[in-house]
Amino acid sequence: LAAGCPVVVKAHAAHPGTSELVGRAVARAVKQCGLPEGVFSLLYGAGHEVGIALVSDPHIKAVGFTGSRSGGTALCKVAQARPEPIPVYAEMSSINPVFLFDAALQARGEALAQGFVASLTQGAGQFCTNPGLVIARQGAALQRFVEAASAQVRQAAAQTMLTPGIASAYAAGVDTLASNVNATLAASGLTQQGPNQCQAQLFVTQAEAFLGDPALQAEVFGAASLVVACTSDAQVRQVAEQLEGQLTATLHLDDADLDSARALLPTLERKAGRILVNGWPTGVEVCDAMVHGGPFPATSDARTTSVGTAAILRFLRPVCYQDFPDALLPQALKHGNPLQLRRLLDGKREG
Repeated sequence: LAAGCPVVVKAHAAHPGTSELVGRAVARAVKQCGLPEGVFSLLYGAGHEVGIALVSDPHIKAVGFTGSRSGGTALCKVAQARPEPIPVYAEMSSINPVFLFDAALQARGEALAQGFVASLTQGAGQFCTNPGLVIARQGAALQRFVEAASAQVRQAAAQTMLTPGIASAYAAGVDTLASNVNATLAASGLTQQGPNQCQAQLFVTQAEAFLGDPALQAEVFGAASLVVACTSDAQVRQVAEQLEGQLTATLHLDDADLDSARALLPTLERKAGRILVNGWPTGVEVCDAMVHGGPFPATSDARTTSVGTAAILRFLRPVCYQDFPDALLPQALKHGNPLQLRRLLDGKREG
């Protein structure tokens, strides 16, 4: 809307009432701002038919999507098969690796475990930046971290997930991990009666097994995470190299870890849209610097962000006005700067 584009939203079938409440609020805002009534539309429809029809319609010029990898790639194929292909900005799959370096683990392993489990279980783990993978060198410090995290997980209350489909997919993902001979269950959270319950889970594996088993890299959307124990810094980098594209990568380090972290950064810069130090990835601030995107399959277009001021660039197209008389230029480009905009003139900032 801020870019001047009419918006058509497909309501999620799992929460039609909430969709209607939000849609009515947007419609009221459109009216109060004096915008054309058709600038915002909300459509309902079960299954994929409505979404496919929207992406196929020649009036649609760009698509934003959050959901499964299969759903996002299907929309991308439809968009590219059109007589006029259009961009699809799909956010799909990310396990958001957390790298724990030796000095940090030695100094504050229990605190790291507490912060990790709090991030893992927040909102039943239903955050696209949920820490689904922990990577560190094996040893006594990592063992203490796993034990502390396991104790926290065992005390974690079960939470209700958003939909039956999400809950069943989570249960299936946990079952797949539990049945994998290369993964060991370290801890399970508390159970609770009721529909769509998410019981937190923590698994452990060795780097050799992780490198040899692509199934261990599959996203489990919910409060489940896998700890990967490595024999050396070189193996940590090897694991990082094998990762798919991610929304985030997190480093927990102290000053003594700087050399190890520096060696890992070139890989992470290619693998993730946002790299953070000594924090947890579930916080996404709406600010100028935010990049909420990443290489496939985290998103379908790694050049963009869905959060932050740069997100508007998804829905703008540059136009060059060459040798125009001032009378024909848009107000924003007139030589006198009547709108008093901050802009560049011959590369120099004015306004």
